[in-house]
Amino acid sequence: MTANDRERPLGRYQQKLPTLFLIWIVLSAISPHPDLFKGWFHLAMSIPLLVLMTMGRLRIDTTDALLRVCAGLLLYTTVGSLIISDADWSLHLHALRWSFETLLLILVLFLALPPLLKNPLFLGRFLLTCVILGGLSALIIFGVFQDFSGRLSGIGALYQPIEGVSVLIVYLSIGAFLLWQERHKLTVKDQTLLFSALILTCACTLLSGSRGPTLALALIVGYCLLVGAIAHRHWKILLITTACLIIALGCVLWLYGLNDFIELMVERGTSYRLLLWTAHLQYPPESLLFGHGAATDLETTTAGLKIYKEAGIGTAQPHNLFIGTFAQTGLVGLALLLLLLGTILRAIYTANSTPTAKWYMLGIFGVVMMLVATNTYTLIISVKTIWLYTWFPLIFLWLWSQQTHQPQTDVPE
Repeated sequence: MTANDRERPLGRYQQKLPTLFLIWIVLSAISPHPDLFKGWFHLAMSIPLLVLMTMGRLRIDTTDALLRVCAGLLLYTTVGSLIISDADWSLHLHALRWSFETLLLILVLFLALPPLLKNPLFLGRFLLTCVILGGLSALIIFGVFQDFSGRLSGIGALYQPIEGVSVLIVYLSIGAFLLWQERHKLTVKDQTLLFSALILTCACTLLSGSRGPTLALALIVGYCLLVGAIAHRHWKILLITTACLIIALGCVLWLYGLNDFIELMVERGTSYRLLLWTAHLQYPPESLLFGHGAATDLETTTAGLKIYKEAGIGTAQPHNLFIGTFAQTGLVGLALLLLLLGTILRAIYTANSTPTAKWYMLGIFGVVMMLVATNTYTLIISVKTIWLYTWFPLIFLWLWSQQTHQPQTDVPE
């Protein structure tokens, strides 16, 4: 087979992959059932990529530093679990499938995002539109089916309160950054789109009763306002943003009332996450270097038994990425995770962008860190919502930092 023969099939699919990826993003916000979001990834993206990999037609830069770190983390997690864990083979196959699906996701992102990043204004508008669609659908469901009581959740991949609003926050952060990057081309419609997405994200986050995402959203908005005020002195935009936050908070308080809203936020009392973290740190794996193994059911560990049986908590997952990575893969896996994050931070620092752009990228990175500090326990998992607020923004930051951008002045306008 000639080189041209090898390139034609990949070229045709690679031209379609960004579009298929965008459809997947839309489905994450408005698909009527989560399985549609999952099914699209397998049928439209992972299976074709698997075929191309099997035929040797998948061309990707294997010298990419982040791709190599990701591959090392996946390989270590899989092989290490086979060696250290005495779980059933069914659980080992389960862990192997999670690693393989995560690999396919990483390849999809590495292939689909670069063409999209060539048109940041389009991608920014697209993500903010998804925020609006996802937020509106969640509010409609919350009002029609829940009568504005309980905790808000959406559809598609946004069906779980904490994870759903986490995705909205990440989409908003990336979309706002991309619009800021093309700020000289923005229209009144773009500004309306941005502020509408901000209001809906704030309202949905508050109505979800999720304290971790609420804190993350508050910090990133305040952080961006501070950076924007120092770098550009866009006082009109700052006032409009503040007004959006007040409107969102006012609408929520109007629906709930001040006392009921406060009760919603504190009704769970002391967060069970503190118990989870304490148990996993008090009863670490027997092998500090290698952990329990990814195939091990954490409920069967010493920490899991203390949590699940004695404390009466219905899960043994640490709900913290770093503690969870240590529990499953030990200090070696934790070191690889920190290497992955450090590689991205170094790319941001050395990126061919303005200092202000780097500060905004650090803000997006910080949002991801805040979200994973109280929710997920691993990056290596099957098709789940956590992909959208972990791998997607992290690889976005890496690829954006690797590209050459026209430096725009940081002088106040």
